Amino acid sequence: MGGVGTRKNKSTFTDKPILLDLGLVKLNLSKNMYSSPLDFASDVRLVFENAMLYNPKTDEVHGMAYQLLSYFEMLFRPIQAKLPTNQRVN
Repeated sequence: MGGVGTRKNKSTFTDKPILLDLGLVKLNLSKNMYSSPLDFASDVRLVFENAMLYNPKTDEVHGMAYQLLSYFEMLFRPIQAKLPTNQRVN
């Protein structure tokens, strides 16, 4: 299943999943679809978390997703630190 993930469709407030991968995250970013850096980070995390959820720990996809999520968190930490306190995620 790779890096494809699902999330609740926020535009219709239903539980109907929509496909989410890094290509869609990039497209959403280029179209200014994210209202905050946290929304962007949430989608990136979801892609990697779902890749780990739907691939066994013994699969290389799981391991790569774990590494990329860790790397993303390291790069995003300074950005998150610059956000107002009420917009930070613990």
